[in-house]
Order: sequence, then C-alpha cells, then structure tokens
Amino acid sequence: MIDRRSFLLTAGAASAAALLPREAVAASTVSVLYAGSLVTVFERSLVPAAAALGLEVHGEPKGSVELAKLISGGLSNPDVFISADPVLIAGLMGQAGGGFASWYATFASTRMVVGYSPRSPFARSFVEVARGERRIADALLQPGLRIGRTDPALDPKGYRTLIVAQLLQRDSGVPEFAEKLLGNPRNPSQVLPEESMLVRLESGDLDAAFLYSTESAVRRLPAVELPANANLGNPALNATYESVSVVVDGVTRRSGAVAYALTILRKAPNPEGAASFVEFLLTGRGRSLLSASGVRVIAPEFTGDRSAVPASLRAALGLADAAAPK
Repeated sequence: MIDRRSFLLTAGAASAAALLPREAVAASTVSVLYAGSLVTVFERSLVPAAAALGLEVHGEPKGSVELAKLISGGLSNPDVFISADPVLIAGLMGQAGGGFASWYATFASTRMVVGYSPRSPFARSFVEVARGERRIADALLQPGLRIGRTDPALDPKGYRTLIVAQLLQRDSGVPEFAEKLLGNPRNPSQVLPEESMLVRLESGDLDAAFLYSTESAVRRLPAVELPANANLGNPALNATYESVSVVVDGVTRRSGAVAYALTILRKAPNPEGAASFVEFLLTGRGRSLLSASGVRVIAPEFTGDRSAVPASLRAALGLADAAAPK
C-alpha cells in the first residue's frame, strides 16, 4: 500500500531504461519535494512511469510554503523542489534566500475552482451555478454549508483561497463577503490538510472546497468555475489578481495566475538523476501524463542563472550552453 505522504517506487528492468536513454538514469534515488496538489498524479502516474524507465523516485508532498521552509531551514535537502508558486523558489535564490537554488522553470498552470460533493444536500445549488441559474457568491453563503480549504500559512492554495474570496467580494454585492465566507484566515473549522480535505469532500463529509482545477479533474470531483477575474487562471489578468493582498501570520501574500515551477537544488545529492527526472517531466512521458491529469502544461520559462541548468537538460530543452543569467 502506498503511503500518501511519502512513497518509494524502484527502478524497472534495465532493458526498459535502454529503450529511452535520455529519460533513463543511474540507479541512485532521486528525492523530490513537491506541491501537495500534485499528489494524485504523482502517485498514480508520474512515479510509476519513471520507475518503468529505470528511475527510482522518492517523493514527499506537502504545502509548498511548508516545503520551502524545510529547505531554507536546513531540515531537508532534496534533489528537486516542485512548487505551486514560483515566488517560493525565488525566495530560495541569491544571498538573501540562502543560495539554495540558482534558477527555476515555470512549466504548468491551472486555475481555482470550487469543488463540491455530489452527496451534499447543497449539490443542486452548485449545479444551478454551473447552469448560470445562481450566483456562486449566493451558493457559497448558504447557512450550514461545510467548506474546506488548505492552510494559508503552509500552502499557496490556502492563501490563494483568501485572495479569491476578496476578488469575489468585489462583484458579490455583499459587504464583508470574504469574512462571512471564510472567517479567520486560519479558521480551524475550515482549514484541513490537503489529502484529508479531498477525502472528506469525496465522502460527503464536506459540501464544498476550494481546489485547483487539476485536482478536481484528476479526482473526478464535480466543480464549478469561478469568474475569470477571480479564478487566478489568466495571466492577462495578473494586474487584477495582484491588486489584492492578504496577510497570514504577519506575511503579506499576493498571487498572479496560478503556476507550477521546479528547480534542482544547488547542493542536490544526485544532480544527474535530478536532471534526468526533470527532463522526463518537461519533455518526455511525464509531460503527457501531466497534461492528461488536467494540468495545463506550458513551454518551460526559465528564471535565474540559465548557465546553472545541467548541460543535459539544456540540450534537451534547446537552451544555449552559456545562456546569460536572466
């Protein structure tokens, strides 16, 4: 049985690795800390596919804020860090960030939605929202609605939920809509660990939850779309999204359109394996598996010192060997 918080899948046959030499690597383990919103596609698709190519991956999913703190605090030294907010990797770069990373690649995007349980007594109201017969603000403020969300102090989706509520408030016509909907930023009656929140939503123990569209797609959970000016899904609307800020435990958070980014840590224990895993994710079978899971895969956009990107990865992605820092 796979442990949902930490798992280890070992290499497949050497002959399988030989079929795709650019994606296959030496037998040493590649450690990956990754955004908890990707846990389902990692467990069910990415890691088994990597194992079939001869790549052994040890992954740990958590909220990306929490993962960044583990790295910056010296409590974890993974090969690869995949974050649901590029800002968190940027915070690990340079002297001010401790020099844990030199670059990152933004490689995928998604948007915020409201997932709901088909077992919920409120399910019909969300169907009406999807049909355009009811406003999402009205559906969310129904008395007795049990809402789930992740911790904004640990997870980008958590602070993005607070931002989404503020954006929805502008058109809701309801004074203090965000406060009425969510209460305290870390409201203990709503804030849950990512995986348990999804399980409770699936079981009907929760009526609705703020999710990424990728999560609702891969878990086959019904969801309603949010207005474009509030769903954090369109980079062209970043000025609107970033006009809202929230403060969580003394830290001010903003968000543009939701994006996933990754990096290979400067002191990665297995940089060669890490480069092969990232290549698999960005150009190989991993890319198609991400797309199939509902992630909107984009051409990798590199930030930072491109010359620090491993040579094999630069070659695979068509980057110049000595690209100047960006």
